[in-house]
Amino acid sequence: MNLQQFEHLLAVAETGSFSRAAEQLYLTQPALSRSILAMEDELGAPLIERAGKRKALTPLGVLVAARARRIGLEVSELKRSASLLAGLEIGSAKLGLGPAPTAMLAVPLLQHMLAQHPRIHIQLSSGPAELQLQSLRARTLDALVIHRRTLPPADDLDVELFPDMRLGFVCRSGHPLHGAAQVAFAQLRQYPLAGTGLSDEAVHSLNAHFGRTAHFSEALQIQSDEVACLLDVVRTTDAVFLGTIEAARALIDQGELAELRLTRPLRLTSQFAFVTLEGISQAPALKVVRDFCAQRMGGG
Repeated sequence: MNLQQFEHLLAVAETGSFSRAAEQLYLTQPALSRSILAMEDELGAPLIERAGKRKALTPLGVLVAARARRIGLEVSELKRSASLLAGLEIGSAKLGLGPAPTAMLAVPLLQHMLAQHPRIHIQLSSGPAELQLQSLRARTLDALVIHRRTLPPADDLDVELFPDMRLGFVCRSGHPLHGAAQVAFAQLRQYPLAGTGLSDEAVHSLNAHFGRTAHFSEALQIQSDEVACLLDVVRTTDAVFLGTIEAARALIDQGELAELRLTRPLRLTSQFAFVTLEGISQAPALKVVRDFCAQRMGGG
């Protein structure tokens, strides 16, 4: 048996038809049939049920197909590793970003890649962590930068944690609270709060910080996964952003937003992670992306 025969069997399994599989493989149907028959002769048992309109795998065929898929992945990984050893500067990287990492990384990462690595193709995507993890496992994404709390326990993930990042409250320049030496919680609650959402852990911490009457589980009046959208609203209204300060850093540095100084300094943090599949060698292009993300997220 050889890799080509495995490919032939998988094509029949996926299409349920010798004719469609042959067309997909650019083979004649007799040539495909001979290839499958040769495998069956070698194994001493049929791999495909030929009765009926749709061709189905026999129990042995199911077993062989499963192992053929694993072998195919191993071959792809072997070729990938060979390319890594060649030290190619060209390549591609597909990165999934959570809400806050999108605000912190997307624009500067794209600018950096265009300026320093113009031959590398870069693709960024966003969405719920559950869907991004599915895409990572399906190999349609190479890596993720997402919040630590959205990561389920999993043996198939390689997780590199970045340093904690400070949470705080941010308002527009010229906001009634801007410039106050200290801001009490009662003053904050006079204005709409905007954020991406609060974990139970964050709600408990905020309630403990501000007192039981804070009711932070109901505090966010404006909620969205689009941090850039939230910051734009805060920049043009009296709403106050609650989230990772670094997500607003560019607008703070430009003087459009400002961090509020609280009567009792908030000691809450968020932690993000660079996530890849365990056991998958990292392409040079992805290493470039990882290094940039680590530098921007304070991971060195």
